[in-house]
Amino acid sequence: MLIVTSPARRARETAEAISAAAGVEGIEVDARWSETDFGVAEGRTFDEIARLHPSLASALADGATDIDWPGGETAGDFAARVEAAWMALIVCARPAVVVSHAGPIRHAVALARGLAPAAVGLPEPATAVRVEVPPDRADR
Repeated sequence: MLIVTSPARRARETAEAISAAAGVEGIEVDARWSETDFGVAEGRTFDEIARLHPSLASALADGATDIDWPGGETAGDFAARVEAAWMALIVCARPAVVVSHAGPIRHAVALARGLAPAAVGLPEPATAVRVEVPPDRADR
């Protein structure tokens, strides 16, 4: 089994606990599983975002999922890096545990199921999501 984690401290600590419990040696840290770079919205409340960036707040309130974050990551860049991380798992063709964040997990689940990311809800914090890739989707 392969254990892959985002470089975030809390993700690495969770991956280490899984590794110890499963008796698996080694953890692969892969920055492609990092959460979106929220740019100017990082660490801000919704009210602060609404005051500083009204159009961004409006998009968030409307449930937009493909957001180009001012001063941060574009939706296209985020999708491309998560898809690259996902494809790396497909190519290795081994069972894997990925410790990541809501955005990348949602995107990976969408890729596995052949759905648009907007069709997949964000997982709650500390939620495990099992994804099996059917043979007919293994090339995607």
